[in-house]
Amino acid sequence: LVFIVKSAIEHFDRRAAIRKSWGYERRFADVKIRTVFMLGRSRIVPNRRLQSLVDLEYSTYRDIVQGDFVDEYFNNTIKTMMGFRWAVTYCPRAKFYMFADDDFYVSAKNLLRYVRNPVNYPEYLEETDEALRKLARRLAHTTERNGTGSIASVSPAEPTGVAVVAKDRTKRQLMQDMELPPNVKLFSGFVFRSAPHRHRSSKWYVSLEEYPWDMWPTYVTAGAFLLSHEALFEMYYVSMYTKHFRFDDIFLGIVAMKAGIEPLHSEEFYFHKAPYLGPQSYKYVLATHGYDDLTEMTKVWNEVRASGYA
Repeated sequence: LVFIVKSAIEHFDRRAAIRKSWGYERRFADVKIRTVFMLGRSRIVPNRRLQSLVDLEYSTYRDIVQGDFVDEYFNNTIKTMMGFRWAVTYCPRAKFYMFADDDFYVSAKNLLRYVRNPVNYPEYLEETDEALRKLARRLAHTTERNGTGSIASVSPAEPTGVAVVAKDRTKRQLMQDMELPPNVKLFSGFVFRSAPHRHRSSKWYVSLEEYPWDMWPTYVTAGAFLLSHEALFEMYYVSMYTKHFRFDDIFLGIVAMKAGIEPLHSEEFYFHKAPYLGPQSYKYVLATHGYDDLTEMTKVWNEVRASGYA
């Protein structure tokens, strides 16, 4: 799993918080995680002090990718496609790539659950939990019968340990049965279907000359989205033959349409900030916008992680 984080050049504190929370590369013993940050150049030319701090950050963490463009909103397409190019060049064997802005909360654990069965997430997890509860009841009944039963032969001297092993083995089997095929083209996030803004006063105004159609192609909001290996490579190569468009989410929607990839919507990608009412409220959250407050983001992530959901 590769995290590609779009970050403003001056957001040193956000990058530091992400490295210690959802972007922590040693989060799991059995899953490799790589986290990199996409940056542009300072708007103030030249800002040698700011650039020297970025250079120091890179030499310390080796996770900064910086492009030669002004770091501003309307250059987000350049920044996003720089992430694609970096992934194809330097991390071509990863199975999944998660793009996110630096003001997001993300659950790596839930992403790994999501990619096993994205169409039925999170419902399939509820079904898995119910199956495990039934198994636990059957194991308890087996234990009461002094080690005889059809699921596992449990010795009276160590019923609990064997029961846990059997339960763990069954859980792994349930999860393995839902692995996605390696050639799947998954492009997922919060999906929009909307029309271009034609009012000149709008920040998102688009003229008929720029885009003559009444509706945008189906697109995923660019704040956070997930791509499988096949989808990322396909969209990267198609992007080379696609006219640049300043809105990155629309650009990717156009690219996906040309590539024949239908974006998959998930309600667990939150376009707005998901209300936090304790760890249980984030049990299935994949990503949520609105975490400018790093103290809050770190606190929420630590609480949710402690409950097993991040």
